[in-house]
Order: sequence, then C-alpha cells, then structure tokens
Amino acid sequence: MSLLSRYAEDLFWLARYIERASNLARIVETHMAYDRGRDEDVSWAWLVALNADQERFNKSYGDASFANVIRFYVADMDNAGSVRFSLRAARENARALRAVIPTEMWNHLNEFYNRFLIVSDADLEPIRLWRTCAQIKDGCYAQIGVAESTLYRDEGWRFFRIGLMLERADQTSRLLDVKFAQLATGLQPADRAGDATFWSLVLRSAAAYQAFVRLERRGADPNRVARFLLVNSSHPRSVAFSVVQIRMMLHELGSGYGLRQSRHAQEKIEALLEVLQVAAMEPDLVSKLHAINDSLQRSLIDLTNELGLRFFGHPAEEPIQAATGQSQSQSQMST
Repeated sequence: MSLLSRYAEDLFWLARYIERASNLARIVETHMAYDRGRDEDVSWAWLVALNADQERFNKSYGDASFANVIRFYVADMDNAGSVRFSLRAARENARALRAVIPTEMWNHLNEFYNRFLIVSDADLEPIRLWRTCAQIKDGCYAQIGVAESTLYRDEGWRFFRIGLMLERADQTSRLLDVKFAQLATGLQPADRAGDATFWSLVLRSAAAYQAFVRLERRGADPNRVARFLLVNSSHPRSVAFSVVQIRMMLHELGSGYGLRQSRHAQEKIEALLEVLQVAAMEPDLVSKLHAINDSLQRSLIDLTNELGLRFFGHPAEEPIQAATGQSQSQSQMST
C-alpha cells in the first residue's frame, strides 16, 4: 500500500523542524562563546539579517540586543523560526504520524518538547544559555538517532531523510553567509587574527572544526573553510553531502517505489550540483560566496516547491497546515 501523501509531508517537515532547532541552538551557543567578555549590549543584528527576519523582528522588538534576539530565536512562539515554534511544529507533525512512526519516536519527542516548555527567562541569560542550547542540541540529536534506529525503511523514511538533508543544506548555506550579514549590519572582524577566529567559529557552528583541522594543517583559511562546508562530500553537514543524499533518496523513490514524479525533483538536484561544481573551481571563493549562497538558496526553494507540487499536492512553502501536522493532502502517492 502506498504511503499517504499527507504522511510523506508530515515526515518531511518533522525532520526539517528538528534539524532547524538543532542548528539554531548550535549557532547561538557558538557565537555567544565568541562574544563572552565583550559588551553585553553587543548587537546581534547579524543573526536577524542572516535569516531575513528584520521585518518580523522589528514588529515585536526594538534594538537587536543579545536579550531581544535570543528571546526571538529561542523562546518566541510567535516567531515561526524560533526553537520553541520548531519543536512544537515537529511535535504536531509527529502527533499526526502516530499511526506511522514507532512509539519510541513519539515518546522521545513529546518528552523533549514538554521539558523545553519549562525553560524560563533565567535560562536565556548568558550564564545559563549555554546549558539551554546544549539541551536543545542533545534532544535533537537524540531524536534523529531514534529515527535512524527505529523508523521503517519505506517511502516515509526517504521523505524524512530528504527533509532532514534539505534543511541541513539550507542552514549550512546560511551559516556561510554570516560574514555578509555582519558586513551588512556593520559588524565584522577588524584584523587578520579576528578573521581567522571568525572562520574557526563558522566551523564550530557547523560541528566541523575537528574534521577540518584533521585535513587542513594551515589554519582556518577562509577559502578552505568555505570550500570544505560547501563541497566536501565526506562531512555530514556540508552542502554537497546533503544534496547527494537527497539525490539518492529521490532515486530510490523512483526506482524502488515507482514514484516517477521524482524525476522532476532530480532535475532540480542536478542544477544544485552544478552550482557546487562551479564553487569548487573558484580560486577566490570567499569573494563570490554571497552570490553562490544566494543561488543555492533559490535552488533549494525551487527544490522544496517542486517536492510539494509533485508529492504533497501544493507548493511546500512551509504552509501553516504543514507546521501543525494538518496537511490537506489525503491522497495516496500515485505511480
């Protein structure tokens, strides 16, 4: 029996929201450590610019202080990009999947979400925030681990993996644009030492520092860091690794389950790989990094919409029903 398209969509978004919460926690934790000892009112406007959230942020907050930005991205339920919103959306998608996913997946996510609900204002203060971020990361890692260990390897598994890897590619691409966001908001390292520290920070935000220094002995050269996170196909958080994984899942959906409509999404994947191939050949990659990331972001949006149209019955532009596990698409995926 074919998987209902609403279940495929819920699995897709379940994975995306978990990965999104994990990435946000990692970025906040790493950059908070970098800012330790500096002026407490140092601007975090770069994070708002990075996620193109200026309009939404300015509606509820004044200046982009540490306290305001952290609340916006960790605890603000009205912000669809916050950790709290992402975990709630993941839980609601999992609730809609109770007939499909293992009990262990639901139990872990439900408990994780309920633990996060008791996070207080004090837990967002600098002295406790590192622990809060660590708890978010650990809970998300564990949720993905439970899925890896228990989720049945059918079409649903492939859609879960596609959602996970698509979100990961998106977040890594955004992370590589931190430099541009800081330039746009007037925040940037002032000297060569600061620049090396910045690129080491980018690696740590992507959980890639140890792997990078094993391969590169000449320090965190900006071009090498950017190339590593974009096109190194052996690191699980690189854009190239994520895109190749999506291509593999789409191929398996087409060849193993007869979902011929996957070929349209595979064409989008090939376009993404072409962008990465061009990036790999750039001698001065950093100077063109924003343009490359802009192209990647547009391609990822196109791929997301293509998946929505072909498999879910509507463009997958993060509709409200997907965020709450109430997709309207009830039909079985046809071959």
